[in-house]
Amino acid sequence: MATTTGMVGGGYYDDNSEGQRIALSAFLPWLEKAVEDLDERCLTFVPFLGVLDIGSSEGGNAIYAMKRIINHLPVGLTKPVHIIFSDLPTNDFNHLFTNLFPEGKKIFPGKKIFTSAIAGTAFGNLAPSKSLYIATTFNAIGFLNEKPKAKLPHYVLPHKPGPLAPREGVFITASEQEPFRVQSANDLLSFYNARAEELVSGGKLLVQVFGRNDEVSTTNGIYDVLSDALLDCIEDGIFSYEVYENIVFPIYCRTIGELVEPIKKNEYLASVFRIEKAESREVDVPFNLELKANGDIKKWADHYTRFLRAFSEPMLALALPDELDKPKILNQIYERIEKKLIFDNSRYQFRYISIAVLLSRN
Repeated sequence: MATTTGMVGGGYYDDNSEGQRIALSAFLPWLEKAVEDLDERCLTFVPFLGVLDIGSSEGGNAIYAMKRIINHLPVGLTKPVHIIFSDLPTNDFNHLFTNLFPEGKKIFPGKKIFTSAIAGTAFGNLAPSKSLYIATTFNAIGFLNEKPKAKLPHYVLPHKPGPLAPREGVFITASEQEPFRVQSANDLLSFYNARAEELVSGGKLLVQVFGRNDEVSTTNGIYDVLSDALLDCIEDGIFSYEVYENIVFPIYCRTIGELVEPIKKNEYLASVFRIEKAESREVDVPFNLELKANGDIKKWADHYTRFLRAFSEPMLALALPDELDKPKILNQIYERIEKKLIFDNSRYQFRYISIAVLLSRN
C-alpha cells in the first residue's frame, strides 16, 4: 500500500516551494547543455520528442524547468515535442492544468509543443517503451514508494535527529533505520529500470533530490522542529504518545554514492546507462538568505513554517487517527512550529543538500 500522497494543493505548494526550485536549478545547466547537442537521428523511430517530468506537483517548478530545457533544444528540430507531467493520483492536477493553460492560453506557445498529465508512481512505468528522449525528476524520489512494515517509536524519520536539537527520548537505531534503507535502494532500482525501458538510445535522464552528505542531512532541523511540536502536543494532552509512535514520514535522504550505486553495481543498469555527471551541493534557500540580509526572525519563521507545511502536512494528516479533529490539530501543530522557530532559531537550522546525476541511455 502506498504511503505517500501529493503536496498541499490549491496553489499552496507552488507558493512555498522556492527552495525546491533553487535546488533543482543548480543542476539544470547539465541538461540544457546536453539537449543542445541533440542528434535528431536518435528520434528516427518515434513520431515526436518525448519528455517526462516525474513528480510535477502543482506544476510551478516543473513548468519552469521544462521551459528552460525546451529553450535549449536545437533550433532546427523538426519533430514535435510532447511533454508529460506526472505525479501521484492524490496530486492537485486541477492546479497543474491551470498552470499549463493560464487564462485559457497554452503556457508553451507554438504548434509543435504538446502537453499532457498522467497519474502514477515514480517507481513504475509512466510512458511507453522507447518513447522518451528526456526524463527528469526533482526532489520526488526522496519519498519512498511504500513504508516498510517497521516502526520508529522514538522519532518521525528513519534518520537521526539533527545534532543541534537533542531531546531526551528522541533517537533512532541502525536496526530501525535498515528497513528504510533497503526500501530506498529497491525503490531506486525500480525507478532506474522503468526509465531504462522508456528512454530511447541517446536519451537523457536528470535525477535531482534532497539528500545528505558526511556533515548534514536535509532533514536536520526541519523535522526536529516538527517532532518537537508533536511532543509538545502530547505534553499538553492534545493526543497520546501512541499517536507519535505511529507517525513515520516515509522519507530517505540518500548520499550521492547511494544515488549512483545502482548504475555502477547493477549489471543491467551499468550496461544501459552512462553517468555523465554526478554531484552533491548545498544550496541556500530564500528564507535563510532573507534572515542573513535583514535579521527578521518572525518573517524567517513564517516562511520556514510554510515551506515545511507545503510538503509535510498531507503525510502528517494521513498518519493522525481519524477520530481526531485533524484540521484543528494540524493548525495547532504548525502554529507551535512557528513559535518554536522564533523562540530558538539556532536549534532548528536548515541546510538543503541537493544531489543529482545526469545519465545517458546507451
